[in-house]
Amino acid sequence: MTNGPRRHGTAGTRILVLSMVLVLLSWTLSIPVAAAESGGTSTPIKHVIIITMENHSFDNIFGKYPLDQNASNQSLISSITRPVNLLPGNMTESLTPVANGSFSTGNPEEGYSAYHLDWNNGKMNGFLKNSGPNSLKYFTASQMAVEWVMAQQYALGDMYFSSILSETVPNRLFGLAGFSPVINDYGPPPYISYNQTVFHQLSSNNITWGYYLNSTDRIMSPMSLIHNIGDYSSNLRNWSTFYSQLANNTLPSVSWLMPIHAGAEKYSQHPSYNMLAGELWLLYTVNKIMHSPEWNSTAIFINYDEGGGYYDHVPPPVVAGHQLGFRVPLIVISPYAKENYVSKTVLSHTSILAFIDFNWKLPALNRLVQESNLPLDFFNFNEAYSGGSIERAPLTFSPAIMNLMPETYDFGPATYHGITTVSSLFPMVFQIPLNERPYNSTGSSGTTLANLGYGISVDHNFAYVPFYQEHGLIAVVLIAGSAALYYYTRRLLLSRKG
Repeated sequence: MTNGPRRHGTAGTRILVLSMVLVLLSWTLSIPVAAAESGGTSTPIKHVIIITMENHSFDNIFGKYPLDQNASNQSLISSITRPVNLLPGNMTESLTPVANGSFSTGNPEEGYSAYHLDWNNGKMNGFLKNSGPNSLKYFTASQMAVEWVMAQQYALGDMYFSSILSETVPNRLFGLAGFSPVINDYGPPPYISYNQTVFHQLSSNNITWGYYLNSTDRIMSPMSLIHNIGDYSSNLRNWSTFYSQLANNTLPSVSWLMPIHAGAEKYSQHPSYNMLAGELWLLYTVNKIMHSPEWNSTAIFINYDEGGGYYDHVPPPVVAGHQLGFRVPLIVISPYAKENYVSKTVLSHTSILAFIDFNWKLPALNRLVQESNLPLDFFNFNEAYSGGSIERAPLTFSPAIMNLMPETYDFGPATYHGITTVSSLFPMVFQIPLNERPYNSTGSSGTTLANLGYGISVDHNFAYVPFYQEHGLIAVVLIAGSAALYYYTRRLLLSRKG
């Protein structure tokens, strides 16, 4: 260890570093972003709300959906569309249900390495050995009835994948920028430049947005990995602002409502938190949106950032040369969302970015977003129901569900204390009778921004490390090393898969 500051380098070194910086900056050349038409959207959706929960695979939550042997209305259950899940016996390992009376499991082993070993080049048979016994547990209607009702009454995606075989931070960054400079939960640095995010794309086109946390006292991951995000603090808001804007019809066009950090983790459903707490928070929020002035122009995307080490039997595909991560749930709630619908479209976090770009007539954020399928088949924008409307009225939840409704968005365990099962809440009677729906119960879409002719906003993504005069050369090496590691790892995994 040395005492006091030291000066490094010479004028020649600084010139060399500056030259290398200019070369690196040349990588950021972007195709100009076209402005959206004033107030114009491609669909009736004027507000998109993205709610990202934590760390559960599709099979872990919906593996037995809609089977509930204790339900009194078996004929109604038989009419619910069944997704690709564990019911046909798609298991390569010995799985066990979470027992009645319990709403959580221990945390499976997480991480880039563990997940790749779980995946085992698509064999999907490494979970027990690498993520441990907790990875082989799954929830049922006893714990998940509220979320199952949302899926039953609206649209569920059973081919929605996390964006990378890794943890929370890189997956959430893919959902904000279409790429990640980190492959695990670390950093910053490296950072993502704000100019490479969907936030910059929206602001540049005068499209309003807000990112909502329980508290904004500190900027934490993943937002802390976006360089200079603090300069846009007026867009970083707390939950109370979200619910106030919702009530007074001032919600921005795109909202990210995140149950993470600042005491909100208890609603995130991250193991080993209580799953019912997260469901009731979702229930409160969805009900508020439904009965707000924004409802008739809103689409809610409820997804999970990554699988958390829990078992899923569907091998994740490669999209545009990029290996996706494990399958996770996606529920789409909207007056235009199809009822009791299961989408077979291959999607990921970048598909929601693609929907934002499509809806507000923007170029694709980057190439991966351009090549990602759009979730258009979840919606019915054209065929009227028997009453003559294409919009569905707000859902009236059953009295039993309403009795569980929290009184506020920030509630404690007393709200669900003593509950041992919620199985009786599922299923609910359909809002639209089966024979009156102008669409099939399953479907898929291969529509991308690329085949619609959309251009690209950010032509090349890169990791960003601040360039300080004395450490500029180190910064250049860090950037080059990070990029080389990412692309080498991806090529290695793809070659092994092939």
